Amino acid sequence: MATIQDVDKCPEKYQLYQPVSSELHRRIARDELREDQAIVEQALQQMREWIAKNPAILTCRTDASFLLRFLRVRKFSHMAACETLERYLASRQRFPAWYSKLDTADPWVKVMIDSEFVVPLGRDDLGRIVYLVRYANLDIDRFEVTEQIRFFTMVFETIFANELNQIAGIVCIFDETNIPMRAFAQWSLTEIKNYIDCVTKAFPIRVKEVHVINLPLFGATVGEWIMSCCSEKLRSRLKVLPIVGRVCHQDQPNVTDAKGIRRQTGARGPKTAA
Repeated sequence: MATIQDVDKCPEKYQLYQPVSSELHRRIARDELREDQAIVEQALQQMREWIAKNPAILTCRTDASFLLRFLRVRKFSHMAACETLERYLASRQRFPAWYSKLDTADPWVKVMIDSEFVVPLGRDDLGRIVYLVRYANLDIDRFEVTEQIRFFTMVFETIFANELNQIAGIVCIFDETNIPMRAFAQWSLTEIKNYIDCVTKAFPIRVKEVHVINLPLFGATVGEWIMSCCSEKLRSRLKVLPIVGRVCHQDQPNVTDAKGIRRQTGARGPKTAA
């Protein structure tokens, strides 16, 4: 079953902040996010006071790890972090089908995991977590857009519960080899726009790079629409690449080898993906 988190907005005692143990990530936090002990403690206090006094927020987690997701993604700008948290909470009310009853123990989640639709490749030399997404592995006859979004939400929540990932961010690789046209047709333009808005404006996620590999021509129009929905900053971090890490086999000539992609990206393997 999913872990039940304390959502009391005014707990009797708040969780104390503990710096991460990784020297690399402490350096990234200091250099990229301006994070130090004094700044963190002050920012947590301000954000907790804001949550406690906000009448629109009835329940909310206040543990340090959760609030630091928002503070880190906004580089400790207090008001920007609070605004993102508001959007995060509002999106869950606006799209309950996407964000309710998220339980990694559900049987359908295991089917998704076993399909290797989304695969962790480990960390690169910059300490970033690298994930590979292969839509050709997804049973689109079984899993509609809502299930796909719910699965992505569970993946993102798991990734950014880890403070190392909050600090260094994520690199996403979309391998579109053998992707069926229906995988694009499933998504309406409105669903694409709404979901990208949630990910980029309401979800505390540091997307450092996005690589798209082997995008078919029939996906170009959808790709252009997706790009138009993204911020200029995110567009600058998106790259459409030729085939990368491709290992050809006699029986499966179009299968992308995850180990080959690890070599290309510098990721060290799934054992460091926690």
